[in-house]
Amino acid sequence: SIGLMGQFPKNEFKEQGVPTGLGVDFNGLIYPAPYIGFGLNLGYGEYGSSSRQIPFNYFSPGVTVEERTANAIGEAHLFFRIKPFYQLKIQPYIEGLVGLKHLSTKTTIESNNCTDEDDNCDIAASTNASDIAFSWGWGFGLDVLLTEKFGEKDQKCYFFINGRYLGGGEAKYLKEGGIILSDPALGPVTATYDWNNSRTDLLQVSFGINLRFN
Repeated sequence: SIGLMGQFPKNEFKEQGVPTGLGVDFNGLIYPAPYIGFGLNLGYGEYGSSSRQIPFNYFSPGVTVEERTANAIGEAHLFFRIKPFYQLKIQPYIEGLVGLKHLSTKTTIESNNCTDEDDNCDIAASTNASDIAFSWGWGFGLDVLLTEKFGEKDQKCYFFINGRYLGGGEAKYLKEGGIILSDPALGPVTATYDWNNSRTDLLQVSFGINLRFN
């Protein structure tokens, strides 16, 4: 399945002022029996970004580039799903998950003259923060059958909506505004990092399309 995802910080994570993240969510399952499946979940969302125009260098102030900083949470979980009413067109389920969260902040410098076909937009990039936290939780959702014959292989196609509460271990990370830059008028620009340390609990809500092969 593939879906759009919202990541809502909870508890300590919310108290640190971390904003809601938006991203995508992927799930692949194998069903050894019709009512229980085992699979892999992958997700990625950004929880804040900022950009500014800066001179390409001190000797060419008339040429500017874009500096963009993005804060992101990547997730990988193994999970099981129990679907007791798999014969129905509307199928509720519950699930349990265990895995990892990766919190990162990355700054890139990009050309202002890029097009969608241009693969050489990035001039430079740096990872400002990176940390991994243990992740575990439970969830529930609904699969709603849209059609029993989708594509050439007669896959069943469902619309799904899913909610997961994912507890998270402690991590060191940056949020939007966590990189404080000095005044360029005072000399070469320097950066000061305003670090956050907390648990990384999330309420995650997603919806999208699920294909199941017969």
